[in-house]
Amino acid sequence: MAFLIGLSFHTAEAQKPDYDRKGIEIGSTDNLTFKMGLHSVGRVQVLTQDNVRVWSGGQWVTPDETLHGMQTSFANLDFLITIGDNDIDVFMDGLLGTQRHPSRWWGNNGYMYIRSIPGNSFLTAINPLLEHIDIKAGNFFADFGEHQYTRTVNADAHRNPLVGNPVVSPLGTEPGMEIILDRDAFGFMVGTGIGAPEQDFQEARKYSFRSKLWLDMIDGVYLSGSFYTVNHDQNANRGSNIFRRERHGSSYAAVWNLNNDDGGSGEGPGQVRPGNGRELTAWEINGIFTPFDGNKISAFFGQGEDTGPDPDNFGEGNGDEEWTYYSVEAQQFLNDNFYLSARYSNTDYSKFLTTDNDGNVSRLQAGFGSFITDNILLKAEYVYQKASGFQEGTTGVVTSVDVGMEPTFQGMMLEMAVSF
Repeated sequence: MAFLIGLSFHTAEAQKPDYDRKGIEIGSTDNLTFKMGLHSVGRVQVLTQDNVRVWSGGQWVTPDETLHGMQTSFANLDFLITIGDNDIDVFMDGLLGTQRHPSRWWGNNGYMYIRSIPGNSFLTAINPLLEHIDIKAGNFFADFGEHQYTRTVNADAHRNPLVGNPVVSPLGTEPGMEIILDRDAFGFMVGTGIGAPEQDFQEARKYSFRSKLWLDMIDGVYLSGSFYTVNHDQNANRGSNIFRRERHGSSYAAVWNLNNDDGGSGEGPGQVRPGNGRELTAWEINGIFTPFDGNKISAFFGQGEDTGPDPDNFGEGNGDEEWTYYSVEAQQFLNDNFYLSARYSNTDYSKFLTTDNDGNVSRLQAGFGSFITDNILLKAEYVYQKASGFQEGTTGVVTSVDVGMEPTFQGMMLEMAVSF
């Protein structure tokens, strides 16, 4: 990190970036503009894993130790329709193959972002209110932390300076609504949702609540704090997927997992996925700093508590989980098109199902990126991950792998990402 901070040859905006995916304009009329975006990624991995066994079909299965080769290529397709003079955005996107289901299309986000009501609609009566706030409604990522803006989302990889994400990177969609107050120096969001990724009308399902505050008043410093809570009854079919699901993909294929079989065994290989989202309370603080031109340092720290894994999935009884998680990352541009980056991330369980079972999973990443063009980014990365401290036979921290065996994986990744 000292080496990265010591280099400075490039002028770059490293406060909160412009995360909007612009896409390519397909057509326009007097009152609307239609844009389409495409993201595609291909990866080569040379990874090895040790001390790994996976609970599958009522027995322990030992997967291959050597995981070399080319991954399936994934893609995202985005559609953005802007109505009026930037009054309303209608956005939708889909995932064209994921690590979990490499040969299927999955819907992802679909929402409206309202800044003003154009035309002569009776709803123009709320425009005086919309001069102060924006409204976002539909099915979208809950605005918790900065993960939807800084991590790889399936094939959308340009926002992430490295190949893989942090070992815990909360990101989940759910139907809901958010009210946003955004000013030049600060902003505030309050929102609610159904606390599950798809429609659910059971009495056992309750509503989720989230809030976020961000400060951008000091040049080179961006800070945010987020809160999320939901309290479903335990007999609800599904809970929040903000920590639980990894359909948006791990960049590492088949590690600490079974080989992808298009049936879910490849979901989030190597990622820590706490709780089951039925009784979840979590908070997170984030900081993005620009000490000088061309350099960016990002960090987050969070804490959560939830009920334990579903016994139908992991063969374990329900229990309480309490964990903290954090990440520190540095990025340094050496010129307009080339940068170095490094990240350390960790998840520390103070309790996993029982009071005497605790441990942690850590991930170290280091690599570089090179913009072949503005739309094509080549990245290379070395990664090392290890679990330690858990009781032998503990599954559910990372899918069905026994983290009590202190498994590891390490190796090299090469990624080519295209984004329009």
